[in-house]
Amino acid sequence: MGKITVGLDIGFSSIKAVALEHGSDLPKLSALGTITAPLPGMSSDGDQDLAAVASSIKKLMSASKIEQPEVVVALPESKVFTRVIDDLPFLNDSELPSAIKYASEEFIPLPMSEVNLNWQVLARGKQKSDRTVVFVVASPKQVVQKYIRLLDMADLRPLALETEIIASSRALVGNNAFSPTTLIIQMGTATTDFAIVSKGLILLTRSIATGGSALTRALAQHFGFEVAQAEEYKKVYGLLSDQLEGKVYEAIKPLVDSILEETRRVVEAYHSKNPTNQIKRVVISGGGAKMPGLVVYMANNLNLEVQEADPWYFITKDASFKAKLIQEGPIYTVAVGLALWEP
Repeated sequence: MGKITVGLDIGFSSIKAVALEHGSDLPKLSALGTITAPLPGMSSDGDQDLAAVASSIKKLMSASKIEQPEVVVALPESKVFTRVIDDLPFLNDSELPSAIKYASEEFIPLPMSEVNLNWQVLARGKQKSDRTVVFVVASPKQVVQKYIRLLDMADLRPLALETEIIASSRALVGNNAFSPTTLIIQMGTATTDFAIVSKGLILLTRSIATGGSALTRALAQHFGFEVAQAEEYKKVYGLLSDQLEGKVYEAIKPLVDSILEETRRVVEAYHSKNPTNQIKRVVISGGGAKMPGLVVYMANNLNLEVQEADPWYFITKDASFKAKLIQEGPIYTVAVGLALWEP
């Protein structure tokens, strides 16, 4: 039996776990599961609320028959700061850290002493006229400590903490040389996150505070529904204009259009700097990816190939998992990406 890596995606509305066995061939799915997150969950800093999340994680691990205590965990995109800095001059190794720190102060609204700063050099030429391009992730130390405390409560140990969008990119594009330049749209509960990935490198990121819960709230207000009923209507009718006289479609279309508008801005910003490496496809991931009519609506409005995420494409799985994956495949994208992590 090969080495098993467990990815744990602690979302605001649900918690997902995926265990992958790594051998000589393709990774193999050994276990997976999801559980509803308790409220207020990770949006609270109270010990009692964290203990409730830890209890849910324990239940999930037990129900999924995952016994390994080491996990790879995602920090929510809304709590970390990521940026591709592409306007640095030619820099040698000794000049790089201070230049990145200085440039990062522009987009991190916290004192630098309060964040963990990590970066990956995406491009660096050899001549003085060449620019240096760096992908920077700044994680607030307070957020990191909170997640470590939570894992401790759940009797788990973190192998690594990384961002949701890095995990999604690994699951959906990875280092596959044949993958075209891809825009990933990760639709979560609280945010929609964007990442443009080419040849395994993240070249642009963006995040907006419009996620699945905003669509549900719009439906609840429009129809005078309870949130649970609005959520059900969203899942069943979504953006299908020919269902229920188009009433659900009309209620959520303005919010979907705001996500669409941001998508266009991301595409334009990327193309203006990378005219020779155009985006060839859009992949929609996360809970929102399954909303009826969304993929077709985005494709019609973007004039690009748009598809629902399939994080399981390169993963071997037994027939016993297939029915679950057909129904819930895209919601596990982050957890799969975490389980694909390698030291």
